Amino acid sequence: MPPVWFTIIAFLILIVLFLAWRLIRSGTWKQIQLRKAAKLAASGKTDDMISYLNRNMNRKRVSDPLTNALIYFHIRSGNYDDAEAAITCAMEKGDNSGMALAQLGYVAGGRKELEKAEEYYRNAVERDESLKPTMYINIAGMLIESGSRLDEAEDLLKQALELREGPTRSGIHVNLAMLYLKKKQPVDARVQAMTAFELIPSGSILLNTSKANALAIASRACIMQGEKKEASLLASKALKLISDIPGTEKLVEELKHLVSDKVPGTGEL
Repeated sequence: MPPVWFTIIAFLILIVLFLAWRLIRSGTWKQIQLRKAAKLAASGKTDDMISYLNRNMNRKRVSDPLTNALIYFHIRSGNYDDAEAAITCAMEKGDNSGMALAQLGYVAGGRKELEKAEEYYRNAVERDESLKPTMYINIAGMLIESGSRLDEAEDLLKQALELREGPTRSGIHVNLAMLYLKKKQPVDARVQAMTAFELIPSGSILLNTSKANALAIASRACIMQGEKKEASLLASKALKLISDIPGTEKLVEELKHLVSDKVPGTGEL
């Protein structure tokens, strides 16, 4: 018979192994892995990050946090073939989720295959109703960008608005503002842009950039109304939010034009 201390140690080892197993299978562990991947990306070790995500992701589900992170990294980087390969791999292994279809829509949209993207987005909604607001916003955004079926885009955005609450409605108001600029309805555009501005919380770089973008749209609406002074004031307010934020150079340049009343392409997005 083994000594008592040996039995106790063996029991403790089993407990540690069990807890480690639970941790690895938990959402907490996924968050730890995501943070590690983010640190690799922040330090410029992109290849190491991709390798790390590939080693640890669940290839059977696009909803797996690591799989999802890798797919969206590839989409944002313009690596559409790599993103599509990861999505297709999951679908071949049994993932028939609406999210997988939505991600294929993002890939198609990135490739400017707008009809295919819209089809994927609509199929995603049929598969998963909870995706409706996001998919409707995506479809409306494509229609606004192309300047086609604007009434339909407006209807989609209004439906999405009914399905969201609080600050999450801000992006829909921004899209409505852009839509009304396209439709040459500056009063409505200004109302929607300022509504978005009020809904977006202050604080982070991303949030301040979003608030500045809403103010830029409102400023353009003012130009269309002939209210140059108000347009300049709104643009100046926006500049204060993003003057030192890297990656906002294009928006800063536009705002400077709005402040000086020398607005290129006035009346167009």
